[in-house]
Order: sequence, then structure tokens, then C-alpha cells
Amino acid sequence: MPTPGKYDILTYLHFNQPVTFSVLENILRQNILFEDLNTQILYRRMRELINSDFILKKPLSTARNYNYSLNLENDSLVNHLSFLLWCRKEGLEHNELLNPKTEALILDIRKSGEISSENLLKSSKLSAKTLRKHIRNLIKNRFIRIIRQKPMVFEFLVNDVTLWYLTMKGLQVPDMESTCKDLIAEMDARRDITGSKDIMKKLINLHIYSSTVTEGNTASNEDVERIINDLPTDLTPKEIIEIKNTKDALDHILEAYKDTDLNINLIKTTHLILMRGLIKEAGIFFGSSTKRIVGSKLKLPSNNKEIEYLMRSLMSYYHLNKDRIHPLILGSLFHFLFVSIHPFKDGNGRAARLIHSFILLKSGYPIFAFNPDRKYEYFDYLDKGRESDLSDFVCFIIEEHKNILPDR
Repeated sequence: MPTPGKYDILTYLHFNQPVTFSVLENILRQNILFEDLNTQILYRRMRELINSDFILKKPLSTARNYNYSLNLENDSLVNHLSFLLWCRKEGLEHNELLNPKTEALILDIRKSGEISSENLLKSSKLSAKTLRKHIRNLIKNRFIRIIRQKPMVFEFLVNDVTLWYLTMKGLQVPDMESTCKDLIAEMDARRDITGSKDIMKKLINLHIYSSTVTEGNTASNEDVERIINDLPTDLTPKEIIEIKNTKDALDHILEAYKDTDLNINLIKTTHLILMRGLIKEAGIFFGSSTKRIVGSKLKLPSNNKEIEYLMRSLMSYYHLNKDRIHPLILGSLFHFLFVSIHPFKDGNGRAARLIHSFILLKSGYPIFAFNPDRKYEYFDYLDKGRESDLSDFVCFIIEEHKNILPDR
């Protein structure tokens, strides 16, 4: 590939903008793959990106020249950048996935849910050899998996990579309701329990207990009750602050959901309340090349700019799907993507469970909680969702939520 594709150009501009055409050309030539790039083709691809409103072309006042930069007001561009930079972080080849023939296969498999190689061969009109090449790429890049060998049948996967891809393309998440329909039916039957003040009080305490203990707090249910009522306990000062802050952040959510839709400012404010007095970066996105999740293989976004892109794309995911997929699935997937971005320095899991609760409350479901004794399974299902498919994570989240709900 002697000349970079338009998606390569977007990635280079992310790291180098604003630049003149000649500076961008020189930067690209430093890559051994592009040292013989064709200037005319590069110019043509820049023109395509300008026409798509992805790149801004601004005249320089001192010379007959132009600066080129990304149009970050364009949400579609931000969704493209989120996908491209996620692929880069994960070591995936975006050009293989954004090849028109590969994309046609992705749409075919997504629409079908699962499809045999024979039917895919017919619908794609590709040769068997070419189809095998594209299928290998899709398996390698975690878009599909083989679920049966004879005859060979493929299934579309829902995970971090495919969710960012679907958001970039403006496509809703495929059906996941059928994988846990009985659990959803049981939760639907219990939606009205939040009408009781006594049950709501129990739910609030359950959320605070489960969310803080999952992150290492040593509180018991009784400790949470005592702290909420300003009674003494043997917990450390930090643990007491964590519980009080979680109560205040949950109170904020319980008030905000009534007349506010989900937005980034709400997420930042919730985190500010949650982490005040615990970290100085409370309510502020925090990216770092050294940031890690203990015990997880997940590579995190390395700078604030990438986190800003991803959080905007997360909001795109939410608005794209909120009236199209079941709220229990919507909230579970949002929860997963949020902790995968890990936008804050600390408190990401607690913030995810608060925002998950906000999404559930908007649709009349109880606030989220789960048994913290199963936290290691929770973390395992998160990792499995990144490596393969999120169906098990979604079912686990809904089932655990159902199991911890108090009786009427």
C-alpha cells in the first residue's frame, strides 16, 4: 500500500494536527510503508475527507497555503476516530475491517445473527478463496466466531471492538434479548418494587454496599446502615468517605434521572461527588500511558484526547440504541464500555454502576446492585466480553441484579 488510505490519514492527523499538506506528506513518508506515496492520490483522499466534513481546510494568513485539521465538531468523525484508535490500541488492522468487501460480509453476518459459509458464499458473490481470506480476518479481529464446523456456521460477536464499529456506522446492537429472555421477563415482573419507600431504602443500601465492597471496602451491610445514619463504626476514614460519597452520588442520580437525560456533564458531576476528598482529579477525565487495571489484560486509552473521543462515542452508542434495545441490555453494555474506557483516575467501577442505575431508572427499573461475593466472576465476565462476546456478561449482570433485589 504505497499511499495511505483515508482512515490512515485521520489517524495521522489525530497525532499531528494542524498541518500543511506538505508537512503531512513528509510525516507520512517517514513511515516505510508510505515512503513512495503518490502525492496526487494523497491529495484526492484529503479532498474526500474534506467533502465528508471530517477535515477542515483553513487558509494561512502569511502564505498561499492551508492548514488541515480534524473537524471535531462532527460526531461521525469522533466515532470513526474512536474505532480507529481502539483498533490501534488493540493491535487490530482497521484497513482489513474497513475494506468494502469485508464490510459487506460484516453487515450480512450481523443481519443474520448466524450464517453458514455456503449461504455467505452465495450472498457475497465472492470466490471461495477470497471469502476464506476475509473470514480469517474477521475471526482474527474478533468480529465473528465459528459456532459449528459441519456445515461451517459463523456468528456475529458483540464486544468492545464490534460495539465501537456499530456506533461508527450508526447501526444498532443486534438482538441479545433472546439469550436471556427469561431473566428479562423476571426483571420486568419486578419493575414496580421501587414504588415502596422501604424497598427503595433497602435498594440504596444494597447499591452502596455492593459497589464499594466490590472495590475493596471492608464494610458490612450494618456498617453502611450506621454510616448513613451518622453512627460510629470501626471502618477506616477512607472507607467511611467512600460510603458517604456513594450515598451522595446515588442521591444525585435519583434526583437527576427525573428530568435529565444522560450526558457527559452528568457523568463528570456524579464522579466529582463520588470521589471528592479521595482524589484531586475527581470529575476530570484522566488518561496516562502508565494507567492500568490491576489483574486485567486490558490496555487503556493513553491520553485525555482519546478518552474524550471515546466518551462522546459512548454517548452516541447510548442515543443510537436507547429506544431500540431493551433497557436492561442497554445499561449492561454501557456499563461494560464505560469500565473498558476507564475514563477517570479512580472510581470507574463505582461510577459505571451509578450510571448503569441512572439508565435503569429512566425506564422504571430498580437501581443496580449485585452480590460483591461474586466480584471475581464479574471481573472474569468483563474480560471474556473483551476477548470474545458479551452475552454471558449481560446475562450475569441481569441475573445478579434480579437475585439481590429485596422481596416486596
